[in-house]
Amino acid sequence: MPKSTFFNLNSKKREKIEKALKKEFSKNTFEKASISNIIEEAEIPRGSFYQYFEDKEDALKYIIEEFLNDEKEEIKKLLIQNAGDIFATTLDLYAYFVNKSYNETEIKLFQNIINKLRSENVNIYKDIKLEKFTELKDINKNTCYINTNLLNIENNDDIEYMLRILTCVLRAELIDVIHKKVSKEEGKEELFRQIEILKKGMTK
Repeated sequence: MPKSTFFNLNSKKREKIEKALKKEFSKNTFEKASISNIIEEAEIPRGSFYQYFEDKEDALKYIIEEFLNDEKEEIKKLLIQNAGDIFATTLDLYAYFVNKSYNETEIKLFQNIINKLRSENVNIYKDIKLEKFTELKDINKNTCYINTNLLNIENNDDIEYMLRILTCVLRAELIDVIHKKVSKEEGKEELFRQIEILKKGMTK
């Protein structure tokens, strides 16, 4: 993760660096992304880059974690709207992503992030600390956003297993839509079909 010097920057400068990172990682795969291009776009010395990040991998980890944190916040919001129903939330999350007005840079960045996460080099993300879905709690009420009463489960490990399956199914459909293998409507229909199959064994 970025060093404390990065987080100590004023918001305007930090946003400019983030924008430069996103631009470079959207234009190029990780292997081809250039630190020289990043520092030129951000208008910072090369030495400053290494004051903020350990290396190029560290910078990409930061962008990926920011992306996943945004996704996590949307999941929280949708779980509340759907009274903790993880299946309805998965369908709504699909709609959120396919209907969001991404610009071209964001679309390419999303593609590169997904492709990288699926690549053989995914091990570079092993140090990313992501909050488990089962730990998504309402701090004020100390209750999980997920309504476990709707599920046929024995313990929290079962919830984690379910959500990993749903996440894989959701992202597979999003990838197909992004790469224009299927239409948004076809992706939604396929996701709905797979969720209905999963629900038969996962709900009471």
